[in-house]
Amino acid sequence: MARPRYGVSMRWSDLFDDLEAQVTRAERDEFEEDVRERARTERADISLGAVLAASEGARVRITLTDGSTVAGEVVDCAAQWLHVGEGAREWLVPVWAIAELDGVATGAGEPGFVAARLTLGHALRALAEDESEVLVHTVSGQLRGGIAAVGANYVAIAPGRIVPFAAILTVAPAP
Repeated sequence: MARPRYGVSMRWSDLFDDLEAQVTRAERDEFEEDVRERARTERADISLGAVLAASEGARVRITLTDGSTVAGEVVDCAAQWLHVGEGAREWLVPVWAIAELDGVATGAGEPGFVAARLTLGHALRALAEDESEVLVHTVSGQLRGGIAAVGANYVAIAPGRIVPFAAILTVAPAP
């Protein structure tokens, strides 16, 4: 009985083709895992300030740590605060007062050099220069008055009330 002329080499060819497919599949799986790991690592380096910077102009809904909400367009932001407007209403929201944020961009930009360094104190000092009354929503209620002074980590609301930055949920122009 005659053996097929290419029988052995055909089986070897199939074997090598299968082996090559396995190696290709393993390389592809390894590459895809590397991409996923890099994406996780890069995402871990993105700050909330960077996400907010990429969201300027977006319509957002902010749930504050007390459960109340603020909705509007992101007008401006810095590493420690977000300025949101809706028609004639405006709010300055410290980042630490945000419990949930809907509507932000999924990508991330970087706040500019200056914005990355602007603190809540800077924003409050700018409001103090305006000398208009503000409504300060805190974890314990609301205060209305002018900003008399801004310290390193507190704001003084006339007449004679001190509010630590950590207690502020929003600051808005008084209606």
